[in-house]
Amino acid sequence: MNKPQKVIIETIQILVGILLSYFFWKNNFLLCGIYIALAGILIYLHKDKTELAIFIYGIIIGTLVETVGTKISGYQSFAQPDFSGIPVWLPFAWGYGFIAMKRIGFAIKNA
Repeated sequence: MNKPQKVIIETIQILVGILLSYFFWKNNFLLCGIYIALAGILIYLHKDKTELAIFIYGIIIGTLVETVGTKISGYQSFAQPDFSGIPVWLPFAWGYGFIAMKRIGFAIKNA
């Protein structure tokens, strides 16, 4: 598989995440469960032990960034916040995105 194909395949994860958020944003806990399940499947199938740590790191950073944006600086708000001014699924979307970006980075570097 050539580099552009590998990058496109890995980018599909980001597009899936965007579509999931678009279709399920009104059901915060369902969307949270979907992101956790998808991340779990990606981590399990890829068999890269670092991806769980990357997912958790993404959750932490996502929570921090979104909390700063809503509670501290107030530059954003959400229609259905659950905690700290943000929807419960949003940090998990960040974790999912961190995994996807790691894979895209390796696809660009190694393919």
